[in-house]
Amino acid sequence: MNQLLLLLLALTLTTQSAVYAAGSESADHSEVISIAKFKNNRAAAVSITLDDGLRNQDDLAVPLLNQYGIKATFFVIPGLTPETNEEAARKKPGDWGGISWLRLKELAAQGHEIASHTWTHESVISTKDGQRVHMEPAKLEAQVAKAYEAIKSRIGVAPFTFASPGNAIDEVIRAAAHKSHPVIRDQCERFGPWPPSSKDFTTEQANAMVERYLAAGKPLVWMIHAITEGYNAQSSPDVLENHLKYLKSREEVLWLDTYANVKRYTMERDSAKLTQSISGNSATFTLESALDQAQFHDPLTVIIPAKDAAQVIAKGQHSGALLPVEVRKDRILIQTVPSTEPVEVTWRSSGK
Repeated sequence: MNQLLLLLLALTLTTQSAVYAAGSESADHSEVISIAKFKNNRAAAVSITLDDGLRNQDDLAVPLLNQYGIKATFFVIPGLTPETNEEAARKKPGDWGGISWLRLKELAAQGHEIASHTWTHESVISTKDGQRVHMEPAKLEAQVAKAYEAIKSRIGVAPFTFASPGNAIDEVIRAAAHKSHPVIRDQCERFGPWPPSSKDFTTEQANAMVERYLAAGKPLVWMIHAITEGYNAQSSPDVLENHLKYLKSREEVLWLDTYANVKRYTMERDSAKLTQSISGNSATFTLESALDQAQFHDPLTVIIPAKDAAQVIAKGQHSGALLPVEVRKDRILIQTVPSTEPVEVTWRSSGK
């Protein structure tokens, strides 16, 4: 009888391990299939966001971002965005809306994200007699909707993310923004000095902030305004350039991408249900998500523990479609979009 109870207990534990919680943080030592916390099993993520569409962001930040191969998110103000580059050039480097629609479309084609910062950047929450006062509902709805439609029409891609002016966020603002935007920027770190006129922010401070987020295994979102002239300006473009150089040097452990891409991954990861079986040199898993696939359709990184794996093949069980595979020491990384189709994986041990 005791042997029967022990057998039943062992079977129960085996079954529990076969349905592994999505977003596991201990894939290195796990004997089950898991979802990487960040894309390609990076330890943390960094997204660079730039607010207000300042001309010196295009003149100074974009060449540096492109030089280091880092894609950023530009939260622009459509109601203040000029039609042509000539109109943009007539604005001061630190003025709002100093990047033209033509140029924004070019940035989108380069892989940068063009996102909404409302139609004219008016305060959505103010203070009167010590009380918080919201912008009139119809006006708030117009500020959000007009910006959304303008970006969708001019860029050809609907804005996925939204940043409130002054980062003013509460349930009222969330409800208005979520009518059209799946994601709102609600947590970020200021890449710049405080008070904003002091210009004493350093690359070393920025690098230290990244290291703190890396140690915590969290996504860091930078909020940048002016580069050299305008609100919260840096003392020199070198502050940003040296930080980008540092980020690139840490790319082995950091995922550097737009705010939309990082949020898509983490939201898919957190909503995903992973069912699996693994035996010898083969595995089968299904990765499902309840999120709207029209909005959330980026691949997640699935980790299969396998020592000395070689000749790995991962494919859809029904479609036969091959999936991207990477072998790293004692694990196999597979990129797959959540769906109801099971994925079959086979490999051989290189030592045999």
